[in-house]
Amino acid sequence: MALGNAFRACGNRLTGKAATLQWSVAGEAAITGVCRCNNVHLCAWCGARILAVRAANAQAMADGLAAAGYGLHLGTSTLRHFARQPFGSNRKGESFGLVSVLHDGWRGAYGSSGRPWRRLRADFGIVGYERAYEDTWGPDTGWHLHWHTLWVTTSPLDADGQTAFRRELAKAWANGVRAADGYEVSQQCDRPDCPCGGEGHGTDLRPLNGNDPGDAARYLYKDGDKGTAKIGLELSRQDLKSGRRGRLGPWELGDAAAEELAATAGVPGVFTDRYRERERGIFGVRKQYRTQGLNRLVKELGITQDERTDDEITDESGGLQPIAVIPSGTWYRHIAAVPGRRLDLVKVAEAHGVGGVRLLIESWGLRWGIDVFDPPTEDEPTAQAGEDEAAVKVAALLDLPPARTFAEHIHRTRRRMADA
Repeated sequence: MALGNAFRACGNRLTGKAATLQWSVAGEAAITGVCRCNNVHLCAWCGARILAVRAANAQAMADGLAAAGYGLHLGTSTLRHFARQPFGSNRKGESFGLVSVLHDGWRGAYGSSGRPWRRLRADFGIVGYERAYEDTWGPDTGWHLHWHTLWVTTSPLDADGQTAFRRELAKAWANGVRAADGYEVSQQCDRPDCPCGGEGHGTDLRPLNGNDPGDAARYLYKDGDKGTAKIGLELSRQDLKSGRRGRLGPWELGDAAAEELAATAGVPGVFTDRYRERERGIFGVRKQYRTQGLNRLVKELGITQDERTDDEITDESGGLQPIAVIPSGTWYRHIAAVPGRRLDLVKVAEAHGVGGVRLLIESWGLRWGIDVFDPPTEDEPTAQAGEDEAAVKVAALLDLPPARTFAEHIHRTRRRMADA
């Protein structure tokens, strides 16, 4: 949903015995030692970071290929859809709805083992493609699912070649969707002065570079009011886009659902229902995919790519120093369980540093040195910041014998079960 809600939803579970609040003098802060969902479809926190890297990779690839003289073409493959049609699912054993038709249609049209793909590759010199998934929803038109595809050919195509390429792509897409039991894809249009040129709206294809080698790759947005945009943003950054013609993008739909729940005291309405429908149906959908042949070409040309994993991208510990260690007991009982506290920790750390964090911790009724600790020094083992140290300090304050550690508790429990 909204960024704040996504922050609270992502990273509640610890990877170890404690979380660490990190900070820099530049005013940056992050919580490390927590699991990230890395869900680019639903999480605004992880999605924005992962998609930014993917967009940069796609842009670097497009610029490098254009400079090397390859042809670049941006295609869009859409389905005919109505408000009554469900989003659907690709889960094993329950494939149905638009998302199933979209995937099966692509497999039938451009699957690597199919005859249409082999013919297209031979006729137009296709090297490979990078494909990205997008969807929007509107109350009048329902779900609008589509692919954006960067097609790469051995050289740019002239006007006649571009027209022929579009028509063959459209024919293969229409046949694939028909075989997947979808509605007939639009292949003709009689609207006067329509940008499709009478070719229909099921498939769109636009050249990104001309016949001159070295032309920069660029793409003019369809609505014409955003100027010339980079291809990487168009392929990857749906989180930066707004729906058109009254439709809502995923983040907008999430915000609308959150506002609806707040206004109705938690009673779900149409926006919440549609968000939950998408939340279930998006499982297993690959946001972005690049063919192996295109990957090999990028490596052969020496085009620089950011090869970090999603976990490495969402790890924000680089360049930051630890200012507080939060044991798991404190984390799960007093921070992760209370909506907003994780975000408050980061905001206060960014604005006021360790002093502000201490005041915030104490305002929650927690004690520094017992519930939350200073980070260990270089010669101090990190285990001292764990729950066992907290138990020892509390026992010392109350003049009680030290509490059993978690490991001791498990050992005693297992021994009692064995004795029984």
